Amino acid sequence: MIRATLHEQEIRRAIGVPGDGDRVVDGVATLDTVEDCCLFFVNYKVVPAAVRGSLATRRGCIAIAPKGFTLDSDCVVIESSDPRAAISRVLGFIRAERRQPPLVTARVIAPSAVISPLAVIEGDVEIGDDVLIEPFCMIGPDVRIGRGSIIRSGVRLHPRVTIGEESVIHANSVLGHDGYGFVRDEKGNKTRMPHLGGVIIGAHVAIGPLASVAAGTIVPTIVEDYAKLGDYVCVGHNVRIEKNASLTAHIILAGHSVIATEAWVGVNASIGEGRRVGAHALVGMDVSVQSDLPDHAIARAPRPDVKPRPDDDDLMGIGFAGRS
Repeated sequence: MIRATLHEQEIRRAIGVPGDGDRVVDGVATLDTVEDCCLFFVNYKVVPAAVRGSLATRRGCIAIAPKGFTLDSDCVVIESSDPRAAISRVLGFIRAERRQPPLVTARVIAPSAVISPLAVIEGDVEIGDDVLIEPFCMIGPDVRIGRGSIIRSGVRLHPRVTIGEESVIHANSVLGHDGYGFVRDEKGNKTRMPHLGGVIIGAHVAIGPLASVAAGTIVPTIVEDYAKLGDYVCVGHNVRIEKNASLTAHIILAGHSVIATEAWVGVNASIGEGRRVGAHALVGMDVSVQSDLPDHAIARAPRPDVKPRPDDDDLMGIGFAGRS
């Protein structure tokens, strides 16, 4: 949940929906986060009964929902033709007004931390004992790095990134940037949705060089303890990588996907949006996962079609251009 006190009239002005009301909420939450006194959005065309039942138990909330949506509770419903775009504007308001409390409230750098003079440490940060930060890194503000962690050259840690103890972020990786989430503005053009959820990296995590871990939108993107990520791994917003999971190299995890405990993902694999790779599952090289994999599953890509080249092929042709 994003903690940010919001008045109903501020929400209505941000999304352009006038109306009466003076309810105040404590922040923005997702539908699967059961919180009272929060703002959330409903983006279903047909709302599942289980979701309706969960929403009906909450108190003091505001819901941005499609036109015609009703709810049997004390929740205030603000109708919108595009609830996702509306919540994006609210997140933009929170960012512009700096309503979200900082993750770090004071600059604290342990005396035993070793920080290159060629690194940039901006604003309030917490850097623990025996942390090593190499040249050309850009850290903060609002970043927390745990004891004994190593930040290799050229790493960029954006605001609201937390790294646990004894983790290693290898060269030129980027953590905590806005993810690939867009909505349409009033003119129909794509605008980026603010990502305020940040990133949480656990303890004893290894992230390879040139990897990227996008911030979550409302809840954080999470890499749990002892997870290992190889080179060029792209982690989308709101992804969860669970304890001891292994991702080799050149892997893409689309937004909201889950890699469960002890799962292993092979080179060049891609995991579709919102898909789950089960615990102890094995995903082979080049596999594209477009449906959930159960625990202990094995997924392999099709074998290549291998044939000899015909005698009349032009061996001087480049690539397939020389095929007869």
